[in-house]
Amino acid sequence: MGRHGKEGERAGVTDLVSRLVDGLGQLLAQHIALARIELGEEARSVGRALGTMALFVPLLLVGYAMLCFALAFALSTLLTVPGAVALVGGVNLVGGALGLWRARSTLRRPALQSTTEAVRESAHALAAQAKGEVPGVH
Repeated sequence: MGRHGKEGERAGVTDLVSRLVDGLGQLLAQHIALARIELGEEARSVGRALGTMALFVPLLLVGYAMLCFALAFALSTLLTVPGAVALVGGVNLVGGALGLWRARSTLRRPALQSTTEAVRESAHALAAQAKGEVPGVH
């Protein structure tokens, strides 16, 4: 009977390891599926924004250039025409550089937030189970 008990333990351990590997495989597949969904949504959102920008940016640039030249010609009564154009151009250059510097923070947002959080939760749950703790049970 002692020998039969060890074989039963081995079968139980083998079954547990098999279920653990299957569960980890399913968990990994779910995380990959979530990442794919998030990336797809992000790509569609960026595509729509870029399409809108491509439509309106040329109009904005032409109008802005006309206003800058009008301001330079108005300043030409105080300065020479080249000086007024250089002044308006310099102010635009500084303003554009500052705007781009501030906008870079928008591009540094974390990607795949839901996937990252789901992986973190899974890692905590697996660590708790490895320690023999069961989350939510005291």
